[in-house]
Amino acid sequence: MRSSLRRIPRAVAGVAVLAAGLSATAAPALATAAPALATSAAAHYQASTSPTPAPTPVSGPITHPDSDRMGSTIRANETAAPPGASGVSPNALANQPQGLDVSAYQPSIDWNAAAANGARFAYVKATEGTGYISPQYVNQYTGSYNAGLIRGAYHFGLPDRTTGADQANYFVNNGGAWSGDGFTLPPMLDIEYNPYGPTCYGLTGTQMANWIRDFSNTVNARTGRYPTIYSTRGWWNQCTASDTTFGDTNPLFLANYAATPGTMPAGWGYQSIWQYSDAGTFPGDQDVFNGDMTALRTFAGNTQTPIDQRYSALGGVNSFLGAPTDSEHAAGGGTVRDYQGGSLYNSAATGTHEVHGAIRDHYNALGGPAGFLGYPTTDENTTPDGVGRYNHFANTGSIYYTPNTGAQSVHGAVRDHWAALGFETGPQGYPTTDESGTPDGVGRYNHFTGGDGASIYWTPRTGAQSVHGAVRSKWAALGFETGPMGYPTTDESPSADGVGRYNGFTGGDGAAIYWSPATGAQSVHGAIRARWASMGYENGALGYPTSDEFAIPGGRRNNFAHGFITFSNGTTQVG
Repeated sequence: MRSSLRRIPRAVAGVAVLAAGLSATAAPALATAAPALATSAAAHYQASTSPTPAPTPVSGPITHPDSDRMGSTIRANETAAPPGASGVSPNALANQPQGLDVSAYQPSIDWNAAAANGARFAYVKATEGTGYISPQYVNQYTGSYNAGLIRGAYHFGLPDRTTGADQANYFVNNGGAWSGDGFTLPPMLDIEYNPYGPTCYGLTGTQMANWIRDFSNTVNARTGRYPTIYSTRGWWNQCTASDTTFGDTNPLFLANYAATPGTMPAGWGYQSIWQYSDAGTFPGDQDVFNGDMTALRTFAGNTQTPIDQRYSALGGVNSFLGAPTDSEHAAGGGTVRDYQGGSLYNSAATGTHEVHGAIRDHYNALGGPAGFLGYPTTDENTTPDGVGRYNHFANTGSIYYTPNTGAQSVHGAVRDHWAALGFETGPQGYPTTDESGTPDGVGRYNHFTGGDGASIYWTPRTGAQSVHGAVRSKWAALGFETGPMGYPTTDESPSADGVGRYNGFTGGDGAAIYWSPATGAQSVHGAIRARWASMGYENGALGYPTSDEFAIPGGRRNNFAHGFITFSNGTTQVG
């Protein structure tokens, strides 16, 4: 007994030790009374002034608290599938931890059998109002723990009896404390149809939301965790007037006895736990966690993940991200959480960054963090020219967006060269394509907006080289890399005389396209180019080429500003 109790919260352990030595009839009575032993250390919380006035009771006497449990009022107030027949598909529950919630209504539970049947977590009723402690709480809370389940305690709220703060303090003092041991679920408030009177306890929507907020803030102040809220969409939207302010801080435990969770209550984009039936494999109600076991352990053991912290810093549900649409999940060596307006990504190497809008859509289409770009290393930012938006990513890649180009990716050696040329402020402008493979299967390229069209081409032999404007147009007309020019071997550069521009290419025994204002862009390659080079290129007697190489009887010819060069029978002639 001693070794197992070392891991049980102190407020429970003292009760369990004393109860262990008593008869079966005496122990429950002690379990009801003894939690008061834990109140002295927190008595000053109960003595503090509540931030909201005490409500006026409108309900009848509390006559059956042992029967008041999660979902006990649902069938009398909402349409629900028959017990054990919610219609939920086994595939919908696959790979998600199964659980149960119990109270004094289930006085005898074989926790080892529940664990053997697949239960991985449990919620146990601790208190109700400010005058009831479940006589089964200690046995159920420690029994589930000893069977290896992650477990937590819940409070059945009665909002017309006492303030939210009063009931929160009573709950925390009598079983609702939280420990970051990885085995303790967040404290929980069960708020549902009134079992003793008016549906909404005689409170307006605003009064009800304030009561829940009073309870929630007090629990958070006492434990460091905002409580999970258990409810149904019908009750919540009716009795809080569809209040939307809790989804950013309080996890949702949704009750809906149907084949799917259905529409969420106001303020939440998804449920953390779903109670899908009140009968089934396990004793008590049947629950499923919205995530995998890693996520469940995180849910139990950490107040906020780095993603949670960043989300809060951005403004939570009121930020551009909006409400969460799923739980945090593993992907590509880190974790991801999706929201209505974007996603947050975290890895040890990159930290936490947001991606949203068209860039996120394109990022996901490229494989997201598991794709070639890896995790984002920046948030989405505005480009220096004020026109576009971008995110950088871990694997030397970026996605850039403008209204005219849409979102396009650029990475590796092509991106490095684009960066060296000044990114979008350089001659290439913005990317208009993703990096793609060339038709010959040898190289890679991105096209860009610059000039009359711009590109960066890469091959293992040439590295990454840029080509744009009139030179690129001529190269394109000649067939890009599949034409006589081959791949560029230089960026576009100024000619030696300062008048023209040129790119070198791989074609033949060397190739080039030269441009000048007087001649336009013309290609020259092979033996004719070699002879022209030997004469000093454009600074020689012939000047700039005025034509591409073309066929003549018995050979080939280029015209130049001050003459021509022909090639025939293996020799060149200048004229």
